[in-house]
This record gives sequence, C-alpha cells and structure tokens, in this order.
Amino acid sequence: MKITQTKDIRTSNRWEIMKQVLCRYPISRADICRQTGLNKATVSTIVKEWIEKGLLAETELGKSEGGRKPILLQPLHQAGAVLALDIDIRQVQAILTDLSGETVLGREQFPTCGEGFPPVYQRLCQTVDKLLAGMPSSPYGLVGIGVAVHGVVDLSGMIRFIPRLGWRNIDLRSLLEERYRVPVSLDNDGNLAALAQQNLEQASQHPAEGEEEAAQESLAVVTVGDSISTGLITHGEVFRGYHGFANAIGHHTINLDEPVQCSCGKYGCWEQYCSDGAVIAYANSVLPQPISSLQELIALIRHQDPLAKQVMDRFITYLAVGLTNLIFIFDCQSIAISSELLSALPYYLPEVMSKMVLPITHVEQVTLTQLGKQGAILGAARQAVFQFFRDTAHAMEPSP
Repeated sequence: MKITQTKDIRTSNRWEIMKQVLCRYPISRADICRQTGLNKATVSTIVKEWIEKGLLAETELGKSEGGRKPILLQPLHQAGAVLALDIDIRQVQAILTDLSGETVLGREQFPTCGEGFPPVYQRLCQTVDKLLAGMPSSPYGLVGIGVAVHGVVDLSGMIRFIPRLGWRNIDLRSLLEERYRVPVSLDNDGNLAALAQQNLEQASQHPAEGEEEAAQESLAVVTVGDSISTGLITHGEVFRGYHGFANAIGHHTINLDEPVQCSCGKYGCWEQYCSDGAVIAYANSVLPQPISSLQELIALIRHQDPLAKQVMDRFITYLAVGLTNLIFIFDCQSIAISSELLSALPYYLPEVMSKMVLPITHVEQVTLTQLGKQGAILGAARQAVFQFFRDTAHAMEPSP
C-alpha cells in the first residue's frame, strides 16, 4: 500500500477546503469542517493561507445558531481570469471570464466552415489574442485555458477524432500551452456540459447554514446539436471509460438497417437521426419547400403543419430510443437534455418520456437543462478555474 506523504495530505486539504468555498460560498469555517471532516485548527490555518494569497476573503456575518455569528468566506473572483473555448462542428466560441467561471468579461466567435485544423487554429489564436488584449488587469492575470471539443478526446487530452471535420490526432492542448504559457485543460463537450450541469444543480440545492447537503445524483447530460454527446456523472465524478471515449453515445447504433454511412464510418448511429443536421435533412425529404434551419422547422410545427409534426414525431421516437439505451447501460438517476428543438417546444418532453420503454428499470427525472448550448463552454471555464486552484494548492507547499 502506498503511504501518502504529509505534504501531499496538506496539499489535498488545501484544495478540498478551497473547493468547498468555490462550490458553496458564502460558507462558514464551521460548515467547511462539517463537509470535509477536518478539524477547526486545520481549516483556520489553511483559510489564512488562502487569504494571504489574495484568493479568499471574509465577508458579511452569517446567521447565528444561538451564539456568535459566523464569519463567511467567499473567493475573490476578480483576482484573475480564465479563457474558455468551444470547438463545435460549425463554429468556435471563445469567452473570457473571471475566477467564477461564469461572469463573462468578453466573448467572440467565428465559423469553422468545415475547414482543416491549420486555418481554424490560426483564427482561434487571433480570437484569443483579441480577448486577452481587452482583459482587465488583476493580480494573477490569465491563469488558464479550458477547451471543449465536439469530438473524441482521450484521457491525455489529445483530440483523437472529430468525424464531421475529419480532424485526427491533434495535440491542441500542447500548442496552446506553448503559445500562452498557462495550463490548458481540454475535454469532450459532453463531459464539460455535465460538469456545468452538476455545478448548477449543486448551487440550486445549496443547504442552509448547518444543514446537510443532499446526496449526489447519478447524472447524464445529453447534448443534441450538430453532433450528439453525453456526459456521465457517477459518485460526483465524470465517468470516462478505459480510453476516455465513454461519452461517444451519439455513435451507438439504433438502426442496423440504415443504408447511409455515418461520418464516423458506422451505420445507423443515433446522431444520424437526432442531430440538428439529421433532422433538417429529413425535413427536407418530406416538406414541399426546403428549410435551412431548425428555427424554420419550429415555426412550421407551431403552425401545426402536418409534415413538420411528422418530422418532430420521428425525432422524438429516435430520441426516446437512445435515451432508453442510455438508461439501461448506465442506470442513471436523472437525465438533462440540451436540445434547441426541445427547448423551443418543451411541451413535447412528456411525449419523449412516454416513448421511453423501461420495463425493468426507470429514471427518476428527465429535464431540459437551463444552460442550453452554453453548458460546454461554461464547463470548460470552470475546469480551468479548478485547475488553477489545484495547482496553487500544490505550489503553496514550502520547498524542503
């Protein structure tokens, strides 16, 4: 059995205490003790270290439980900034945020237009440079970059394959680290959207002073866009699988008889029936006048166009099939769906649930995520923030 050194325990405690503040602020020292199991002296010593680093502050007094009012703690979000990127099939989004990972200080985007990696990377760097030129001054400056990729990413952060763009084996993480000299975290968009959804749900269930936190859910987030990706949270952590590809649910087969090949090389993938492009393609095969966007289809459905409703019924059926398979494979307690089509027509969600065939199991909750298309990029920003605080916790350990 490996013996953990004392300095590793101290580093772990520093990060755990700061994570409690990041996720649950404003929070008292007493509640940090309750959540972490650490004693009062350890928490007080480490809190003082974070305050001295200029990353934590004491704020207004909390509610008293009969004695002295506790002093609450909150992170100093203005101490630095992170940059987040969302590389989708059709466009790249970039945002600059403070250390909350939520307050957007600047935003840019540009279309990819199916281009190869080199021209997209060149425009990406130009976009990042533009945002950094307008970055407010702060004690720590830019502390990290988070990247969401709508494709297959392995455990090392290497982009293995983006089927719709034809990109393979691209080490974007190393390129950005070399250029901007800050840590870069890179992950699949589904994983990052799941982390953002987890953060949102934790915030909404924030317990009152002295109360216990609700048990962590087993959560799946299904993102339906130009591709389909899924993020799976179990026991509070992202489930990645042996190679890191566990979220590539959009390419599980739901129709063995499909004659058209998917961009991934297989046939009958879920993505071929429920992705935005697939829905528009099918709509154009049945509608008398072609459409070019989901907004046009949504307008037709709202006007009770029978052929448009046929398109929606097909989408709902195949979506329900995929969600049913997801539940049987991962036995998730709740599912949050990000879909422009369903978000515009939320009254169809009960129909999706009614078509999910679950004879031996069930799911507790199926909802539409409030984050919409911003889940992945907000998750990327959050991941960069957490990486900065983890690294700082380690750097605070004195040299031998």
